[in-house]
Amino acid sequence: MAEARPFTDTRQFKIMRRVVGATNPLTRRLLDSRLAGPMAKALLLLRYRGRKSGRLVTTPVGYVRDGDRIVIVTSPTYRWWPNFVGGGEAEFRLPEGWRMGRAEVLMPDDPRYDEAVALQVAKRGPGMLRGFGVEVDDQGRMSPEGKATATDKAHVVLVTLAPANGR
Repeated sequence: MAEARPFTDTRQFKIMRRVVGATNPLTRRLLDSRLAGPMAKALLLLRYRGRKSGRLVTTPVGYVRDGDRIVIVTSPTYRWWPNFVGGGEAEFRLPEGWRMGRAEVLMPDDPRYDEAVALQVAKRGPGMLRGFGVEVDDQGRMSPEGKATATDKAHVVLVTLAPANGR
């Protein structure tokens, strides 16, 4: 039996990515306003300086949060995450306002990886990861085989927010 394709390889994902790209300017404006409302519970603005370009970039991303920890799961097809391989500083627009933090792409051999995946699944269920083709159980656990191919399908970014008054 053929292995199912990850969602990111489907026509639906490619269409969704174009729609998201077209609506990102409006989404950015909404998330940076008092009108964000319930949208801000699932999306935040990520603002960072590109490592190669030096440009200031602001992009909306989905997230889950537990106190001063944020987990972002993203497709390898997006361009922002390589800026955080090895860690990097950024700003995050949350419901309470802009906060500084350190973002880092986690690899499956990092002890924090399992905890970050479990947090994502606890807050939003396993659907997003499964949609990327990452096999997780309902508690966010992965088999060793699943971990071995996980970064081909999705990246897990862990953010540690700086203290609120540390801006």
